[in-house]
Amino acid sequence: MALLNTLYYLIKRSFFKVSFPLGISFDITNRCNMKCKHCYFLKQNQTGELSDEELLLRIQELKINYPSVMHAGWLGGEPLLRKELLVQCAQLFPLNMIVTNGTIELPVINNSVYNVSVDGTREHYESIRGTGVYDQVKDNANRNDIRINIACVLNRLNGDCVEFLLEEWKNTHIQGISFSFYTPQRGVDDSLYLNDFQKDKIIDRILNLKKEYGDFILNSRSILKLMKSTTSSEITTRCMSPKALLSIDAKGKIKNPCVMGSDADCSRCGCVVPFEIESVVRRRHFDSMCMVKKFYTGH
Repeated sequence: MALLNTLYYLIKRSFFKVSFPLGISFDITNRCNMKCKHCYFLKQNQTGELSDEELLLRIQELKINYPSVMHAGWLGGEPLLRKELLVQCAQLFPLNMIVTNGTIELPVINNSVYNVSVDGTREHYESIRGTGVYDQVKDNANRNDIRINIACVLNRLNGDCVEFLLEEWKNTHIQGISFSFYTPQRGVDDSLYLNDFQKDKIIDRILNLKKEYGDFILNSRSILKLMKSTTSSEITTRCMSPKALLSIDAKGKIKNPCVMGSDADCSRCGCVVPFEIESVVRRRHFDSMCMVKKFYTGH
């Protein structure tokens, strides 16, 4: 039994040796067909982008330099404005996440999941993203032949939309809805920002809604609890995103510290990614401690 426990522990310990970065994100274009009020990209006024050939060469270079990368994220701007290139690029990685506003028909890419940005039901959505496209986005996202998640960024314009959004989308074909919070840009108007007290109240509501919606709310309970003010600043201060995820802008250059760029106010970060990474790390630590106990006690 002791030998089996030892082997089990060593195998698991080896499994948890992780090389970074695990993922890479590409701003495949600076262009977008929308002007959303909360968009960090729009506030940075970025211009210029690599040609198709230049981007493909840059991807090959990065794959050689960072062999630990297991998945790629495709962003913008609106990545589907370069749809043919996107389809080609996605074949170069085993797993892909495509972040889109959903206004353009989504191509079938078998090794990919779409994150379609929907910031509330029609009233809330249009207050942030403009009028005339909500039904089109909903039609494009309500498909069962590809994997689709909805991503909702909560701010002062849509902070009360959570219950209505879940109710409206629960009977569609999407896998679920993830929630994050608006992250301000330094030196730019931050009137959309929700303070800690406001965010905590919303998180408590989402935690309560997990009883009804379960995993349809893609944020786990542990992630939601980490997003609360009691722990959020600690996590964002030592954010692991720059280590775990490499971010590349539309000119092929590395963005620091993360996909949101150098102007993001990290002290008020509401992005869900740092908390997802932290949740994995803490769970791994807990599992490791259990294995150590089993190694020494046999149970």
